[in-house]
Amino acid sequence: MSDLIELQREQLLGVINDIKTEHNVKFLVIDDYFENLLNYLFDEPQQLLRHVTAVDRIDSPKRNGQPSVEVIYLLKPTKFNINCMEADFSNRPPKYRCCHIRFLSNSEPHVMKYFASKRIISQYINTINEVNLSFIPKQSQLFLTTDIDKPLQLFFNRQCASLIAKNMAKVVQSLLNVCIVTGEYPIIRYSMPSANQAELAPATYLAKKLAFEFQDVLDNYARQNSDFPPPSSRPRAILVITDRTLDLFSPMLHDFSYQAMAYDVVPEIDIGEDIYHYKVENEKGEQEDKTAKLLDILNPEWEELKNQHIVDASEYLSGKIKEMIAKNPLLVDRSNVKTTTDLLSVVAHLKGFDEDRRRLILHRTLIDRCLEINRERKLAESADIEQCMASFGLDSEGERFKHITDAFLQILVIKESSLTDKVRYLITYALYRGGIIEQDFIKLLAFIGLDPSHEFFNHFMRLFKNFEQLGFKLIKDEARAKPFKREWYHDTIIKDSTVYNTSRFVPATGSVLSKLIANPLLVSEEHFPYVKDKPIEIMDDEAQEPANSLAGTNGSTSLRNPRHRAAWTKNSSHLKRAPRQRFFYYILGGVTYTEIRAAYEQSDLKNKDIFIGSEGIVTPLSFMKSVENLTTDRKSLNLKDDQRERESVPAFLYDAVAPVAAPVSHIHVRSHNEPPKSAPVQCSQPPVKEKKRGKFSRFLKSKDK
Repeated sequence: MSDLIELQREQLLGVINDIKTEHNVKFLVIDDYFENLLNYLFDEPQQLLRHVTAVDRIDSPKRNGQPSVEVIYLLKPTKFNINCMEADFSNRPPKYRCCHIRFLSNSEPHVMKYFASKRIISQYINTINEVNLSFIPKQSQLFLTTDIDKPLQLFFNRQCASLIAKNMAKVVQSLLNVCIVTGEYPIIRYSMPSANQAELAPATYLAKKLAFEFQDVLDNYARQNSDFPPPSSRPRAILVITDRTLDLFSPMLHDFSYQAMAYDVVPEIDIGEDIYHYKVENEKGEQEDKTAKLLDILNPEWEELKNQHIVDASEYLSGKIKEMIAKNPLLVDRSNVKTTTDLLSVVAHLKGFDEDRRRLILHRTLIDRCLEINRERKLAESADIEQCMASFGLDSEGERFKHITDAFLQILVIKESSLTDKVRYLITYALYRGGIIEQDFIKLLAFIGLDPSHEFFNHFMRLFKNFEQLGFKLIKDEARAKPFKREWYHDTIIKDSTVYNTSRFVPATGSVLSKLIANPLLVSEEHFPYVKDKPIEIMDDEAQEPANSLAGTNGSTSLRNPRHRAAWTKNSSHLKRAPRQRFFYYILGGVTYTEIRAAYEQSDLKNKDIFIGSEGIVTPLSFMKSVENLTTDRKSLNLKDDQRERESVPAFLYDAVAPVAAPVSHIHVRSHNEPPKSAPVQCSQPPVKEKKRGKFSRFLKSKDK
């Protein structure tokens, strides 16, 4: 299985190791973007310090430099970073002997023109190049385009239309870098909106625009680099480019898998930083405040648990805890263990196993918090109706659900449900019905306690109205108007005893990928055209396809057909030995945890490498806030693109450089796999004992104190 984190890590280490410096001493200077990237690529700073002597932020007041050594600048090409480099060599003596500059790719012309005007730094440049690191591997199969602020506003708020080209170029560069890192030259397909969608929201054509722009850039790169793509026996990859409008149900439905549920309902999670704040009993029996980073690279249990249904995750974790307790039979009294709280108390008092114990307590606490909120807000009681509406009125048996409107009204009167839960049910109902009239929205809001005098009333009415910006008319003009019609690509699982009733919904991501992998012909060329002509290998498959083989495949039936399911799970020894085909799925405007989970599930089920990407992850609450703001004045959005670029250099960078001792390697640790074209740098100093787990941000901040 390919891992984006490992591939990107090798790419970065290859960049560093390819730079030859005197005495193998490498000072690395980074900015906030690369600090963030390093946090995802390395679980400890020492892993990178194996390849460099020291790591500093370019704006650190403690970056003294050493005039006798060479420095590597790994930076975004901005005027601020350029001015900081110029300041380093304006000192006498200069901070470093000379420099190797590695800019993030896709430098803007005006910035490079500004860089060319800097005369002092040009005298000290040893080498300069661009690096293909323009994406963050957020998970092993998830990547995010960097430096795009509020993507739904940038691409679907009409007042931000002038910013589309600039940010589209960032997405193109991110996709190119993913292809370079994986060595793939994919076949590209894109989603096409229906005519009435495009009439409401011209931005629904952005997936097509992105697909064609990316094809041009990819073709140009291949022409300019004869070694791309590298030789491989792997089947050619397929890239599908869609946008947020393709699936409007995914951001609204309650997802009961562990990761999706935690980020949706647990208020103690800082979503921007992926940090969970919680309390836990320590060995003294006292409640202690804790924080934990929810990252795969730091937390093997998170990787195992995150896509499981919350009930399965709870049972799995209880088994892990009991296994740990069983390894300590002489240290604990298990006779009184009856609840999960008892288990937590026992684990808290175990001796040794500190790191394993900490992670298990973290997950037990977070899972219990999810289950507690589920009980308090009665989410599971409403989920079956929610799932029926998303499957257009079909119940778990595939039969038409009678009196669905009455059932919908019953979940609206559950007093324990939160206000946002009820608004989500209301939106799901309106999507199912193809829109409802404004007066019905007003009545339904009053039904849940929101009359026109309520402070949130106008906010929710604007939210409903703004779905037009995403190509769906949620508010009908009049009662006699026909329901709004559009193509839907999501699916539902029926008559499957292995699937919880709360999790029958299959997002468009999972449905499209499953059909595409089973047979590309199952995915309509009308709705998902190729950028170029259909590839010869697919035309050959089509010619060999029996005349009746496509019968009944025009609808959303692939997940319900046992014959197709059996074909998906076919797993011969030949398939095990062959390199796995790769599929890329990009969603313009934000991806949900439901869609991320679907990509992982299809990858496991079909024995394929599937990578899903976007500009950011959206939760139900963040999605509703973004939709509400789709008609907000651009000045009020406070976009990063509209803020003045930082240029002035901190005064301390011009401080004279004090004489320093010869450079010393800080730390040695075990080496990760490195690119075959370059041998690891051998530092002359003896290894130092590895410190306890830490992150680059803490490491760099500690140097500034």
